Amino acid sequence: MSSRPTLARAEADACAAVLKQLKDDHKRVKKAYQEFEKIDAAKDPEACAAIVEQVLAELSVHASLEEELLYPAARGMVDEHLLDEAEVEHESMHTAIDQLRVMGPQDSKYGARFTVLCEYVLHHVKEEEGELFPQLEHARLGWEALLSRMTERRAALMEDLPTNGHGRKSPTATTGSRPATASRSAGRSGCHH
Repeated sequence: MSSRPTLARAEADACAAVLKQLKDDHKRVKKAYQEFEKIDAAKDPEACAAIVEQVLAELSVHASLEEELLYPAARGMVDEHLLDEAEVEHESMHTAIDQLRVMGPQDSKYGARFTVLCEYVLHHVKEEEGELFPQLEHARLGWEALLSRMTERRAALMEDLPTNGHGRKSPTATTGSRPATASRSAGRSGCHH
């Protein structure tokens, strides 16, 4: 009996694991943004800043995994235009992250800049999950090796993160750390003055 079906199954499982990890990252960012929208920065600037810091950390780790490992592995295996677009979107995201890192909730455009970043990221997520990931599911990337490298790299990136003030590394290692909430209440975005 050949081990081919076992190897193919292992590759499929590794592919599913990689894509699930990336989708879980997307979910955590979306949930944190929903929490952010409920906060009034004037009343709770610390909570506002904590959410922004969490999301910036989440995005930085996630983007590094895609830029360093996933996108290079996918070159030549999926639509090159999708990868080019994703990389350009990441460049814009990094610019917004850099701007937010030198700001705080006391800055008049802090909430607006974070809102624009999150809405931009949610657009990127929609394209990635709707167009790129379906193509990746059919690509032969050497998923087991990629999963191993991504797991290793994620751990290293997490080690480099500052703690969140409670002795824990941010971003969270598990999904669902914050409850999902309704979108903008009363037509206002959170963390604004």
